[in-house]
Amino acid sequence: MIGKELAGRYEIIEQIGGGGMAVVYKGRDTLLNRIVTVKVLREQFASDDEFVRRFKREAQAVASLSHPNIVSIYDVGQQDGLHYLVIEFVEGQTLKKYIRDHGPLKLEETVDIAIQICDALEHAHENNIIHRDIKPQNILLTSAGRVKVTDFGIARAASSATVTYTGSIVGSVHYLSPEQAKGETADERTDIYAAGVVLYEMLTGEMPYSGDTPITIALKHIQDTPVPPRELRKDIIPPMLEEIVFRAMEKNYDLRYSNAAEMRSDLRKVKNILWSDDEPTQVFSPDDTKTPAKNKKRRLKPVGYILLLLILAGLGYGAFLGLQSYVHVAEVEVPDVAGRSLVDAQQMLAKVGLVTEVSAKVPDKDIPENAVIDQKPEAGELVKKGRAIELKVSLGPPMVTVPDVVGATEREARITIANKGLKIVSEVQRVYNDSFETGQVVSQKPSSGTKQPEGTEVELVISRGPEPQYISMPDLRGLTLEEAKQKLLEIRLELGVVTFQRSSEYFSGQIVSQDVATGDSILQGHTVNLVISSGPGPKPKQAHVTVPVPDDGEQHRVKITVVDLKGTHVEYNNVHLSGSYVQEYIPYYKSGKVQIYLDDEIVKEQKLP
Repeated sequence: MIGKELAGRYEIIEQIGGGGMAVVYKGRDTLLNRIVTVKVLREQFASDDEFVRRFKREAQAVASLSHPNIVSIYDVGQQDGLHYLVIEFVEGQTLKKYIRDHGPLKLEETVDIAIQICDALEHAHENNIIHRDIKPQNILLTSAGRVKVTDFGIARAASSATVTYTGSIVGSVHYLSPEQAKGETADERTDIYAAGVVLYEMLTGEMPYSGDTPITIALKHIQDTPVPPRELRKDIIPPMLEEIVFRAMEKNYDLRYSNAAEMRSDLRKVKNILWSDDEPTQVFSPDDTKTPAKNKKRRLKPVGYILLLLILAGLGYGAFLGLQSYVHVAEVEVPDVAGRSLVDAQQMLAKVGLVTEVSAKVPDKDIPENAVIDQKPEAGELVKKGRAIELKVSLGPPMVTVPDVVGATEREARITIANKGLKIVSEVQRVYNDSFETGQVVSQKPSSGTKQPEGTEVELVISRGPEPQYISMPDLRGLTLEEAKQKLLEIRLELGVVTFQRSSEYFSGQIVSQDVATGDSILQGHTVNLVISSGPGPKPKQAHVTVPVPDDGEQHRVKITVVDLKGTHVEYNNVHLSGSYVQEYIPYYKSGKVQIYLDDEIVKEQKLP
């Protein structure tokens, strides 16, 4: 497979992995000049027509998903019996390898990864896509800590074609839901169960169930209860986080989280606790202050004592009220304003008593201008009223300069435009044009040199060449096939069917006849069928040629050339003495003419019968 090119654009560079259903390669999209991942179905599945149909259908459905935590599917195709997917290439490693290398993960890291998995599942479930094979091997981690869930299409396609406990799903049985183990219908809660198992593995570094055979493990999913995570990591895992694991892994799916958003909400509450920035209250001992040395002072009169007590009492009561108002400020839940316009976000935050603070404005290709990209504290956190919520606001997609592709070929234009971060509209207009060759760009919109948001669609008008006209059909008889092709190309006619027949008039390889008669009117772009001679061709005739050599005392070169059915060919070429005569029998075919040269200058031309 290395070096093979699929669909004329996906070059296979190297193998980077493989699973039960597919072999994974690193590839290059030569059209868009970007690195991609190519997954090729294994032979045993490629030969299963029902599986392949389901694979294609589900891959097309998954291609509609667009989420930062889901690996994008770019293309699906077939070539030489190979069925393949072209997907986004992610630099990073699988969550399985990360757990294997780092053991139990830090709590903050675990919760953050689990939240991103829930984000991906929520988007997929909203689009009626169920993964059915959530496991750390199908979860990628980028170097920036971004979670990318992959294998949506293959997992769903395989669900009905590989419901066995054989080699095709051995790697998945540790994450199998009880309903899957029983062969029952899977739904959103099936993915929730698997996410719970992944969360268990991140927290403990161990699988909740193990056994000697896949069937043994599957039965444990149905019957057994796993060791509580807090027993494996005593005094580290909060009780609430353990409750999330057990609720996600409920054997009765009616008792599980009903959707990924519910599970994410509980995870965020745990995250709020883990990331709490409340400072501990400082307590000071009365012994920290000492009474200064006694100095003799004047005693206050009784009235003075009374006034002093009243003042101190007032100050104390005022301080008490102030402390009460500070300590007992109401807490509110931070609303989710990500994706909202800045005006809407300010109104939503103001409604619950929170203040808006724009921390940064940055370009973003996916978020519209003046919409919120991110917020801190995050949605769902409990904070005191009056707190400032920091918002990162989008400046819209980055602006790029539209390149000039007029006059370029369509392929060149597509590559140039894609490299600039722009797109080409799916329906490209094609017109007849006398000034541009077929396949060249006639015009573009927006115009070159203008600034446009990244991702803007560019409309192209492609030339179909000059508009066809009616012309007079030339005589192709006697030409070779290559000569006839060149002639047809020059006058914009197409070569049609070529057949062969025996001929005693034309040499082997020469055109004998054409289905459009010489001089007939024909529209450019139409096809012309030709008949070619397979021999033996005409028999030669002979012409007697006499050439007198000038009597001037000098030697002269005599050359005799024939132009006939065979073409132009030299039949005699020699040097003679002054005053001599040259007499030769010259062969020729069918008809033509003889040309006589003296010292390379033509002196006579005569027709041959």
